[in-house]
Amino acid sequence: MREPIVEPVKNPEPESSTTTVENKGRRDFLRHSAAGVSIFVASSPLARAMSFDDEFEVEHKTVRLRRLPEKLKGTKIAMISDIHSGPYMSHQEMLPFMKRIRELKPDVVLIPGDFVDRDIAQADPVCEALRTIEAPYGVYGCTGNHDYYADADYVSNELQNAGVRMLRNEHAVLDIKGEQLALIGVDDIGSEQPFDPAFRQAVQGLKRSIPNILLCHKPYYLDDASEWGVDFMVSGHTHGGQFVLARVLGTVITPAALFSGYIEGLYRRDRSQLYVTRGIGTVGIPVRLNCPPEITLITLV
Repeated sequence: MREPIVEPVKNPEPESSTTTVENKGRRDFLRHSAAGVSIFVASSPLARAMSFDDEFEVEHKTVRLRRLPEKLKGTKIAMISDIHSGPYMSHQEMLPFMKRIRELKPDVVLIPGDFVDRDIAQADPVCEALRTIEAPYGVYGCTGNHDYYADADYVSNELQNAGVRMLRNEHAVLDIKGEQLALIGVDDIGSEQPFDPAFRQAVQGLKRSIPNILLCHKPYYLDDASEWGVDFMVSGHTHGGQFVLARVLGTVITPAALFSGYIEGLYRRDRSQLYVTRGIGTVGIPVRLNCPPEITLITLV
């Protein structure tokens, strides 16, 4: 039995409006049957001939945290993910995203992983781009699987030098207007590193009374985060599907649905919430189908 990192709350406030995983049989049928069609479409000459969808969107989301102090209400968090610095994302292509983040004037910036595609030489362009953004309470990140394909230690060190505080199985406590907000970061969780040991290390010494946000690259671990009492988790990894055939009854029809029940947007498990961003980069080929790149601006209430 895990000891939650938060104290039990009786009669919590209503949470923000989210997409809850329910009607699992229907969703699984839609996801798995139509995802097969998506694979055909994504691999067809039509999809390969399409140009990169570079018209990114800013998604404005309001998230209700049940233990948020009054003074922290209205805190703005900008988030991007899955930059994938490399052959399909140059330094110049990153700059419009950075400019828009500056214009949004967030209090905090979060980047949950995949800064590079798979080579340490790709760290320099993304570091140069990230140096152009700042936030009063800092820029924070965690590693993604592609950062490990390169060298997670090297990439993280370069990002630290560029002003991004990398949370590698550790936490940081922000002091905002005299109140505290904890940011928890875990290294990319894979088969050789289960969630529990990484998370346990990350929250060592963290007071249970402080509201918290978890940066975890892959969104698959919402159930685990919920058992630990995480208030809010942010993830990337899925690219929102990258190739999206359709959206049916709230379900995104995409090949990515074969691997994850969490594709894009807000989800909830008990008292824990998750936001999955579509990210800004691509993997495989520089194509997005019905799935524009995303900057997220989250307002805490």
